[in-house]
Amino acid sequence: MLRRKLTAKDVAFSLSCEPEDIPFVGNCSAISDDIDRQTEDWIAEQLEGGNAWAWCQVLVTARWNGFQGRAALGGCSYESEESFRRPGGYFDDLKAEALDALNDEVERAAYALDSLIS
Repeated sequence: MLRRKLTAKDVAFSLSCEPEDIPFVGNCSAISDDIDRQTEDWIAEQLEGGNAWAWCQVLVTARWNGFQGRAALGGCSYESEESFRRPGGYFDDLKAEALDALNDEVERAAYALDSLIS
C-alpha cells in the first residue's frame, strides 16, 4: 500500500539544549592555539554566566499523532537558541533528520498493522 510521507507542515517540532558530556577544552576548535584558547575562554565565561548554548548537545524531536522521530548533535557552541535556529544551519538539518526518523517510525507501525490485518 502506497502511503504519503509526512512533511514538515504535518508535524510539530521541539528543540532542547542539553549539557554536553564531552569537555570543550581541546574539542571546541582546531584553528590555532590563540583562537582555540579564545574560544575556550569564551565558552567558559558563557557557561559560568548561564548560557547553556555555549557548549551543549541539541535534540530536535518531530511529533505526529503519538509518534516521534529524533535527531541530535553534540559539541555545539552558540550565542543563543536564536542563533542556533537561524535558517540554513544545523537546525534545518536536524529537523530534516528528525522528520525522516518519524516517517520511518510511522512506516514501521503501518507495516505492522498491515501484517495483522492481512
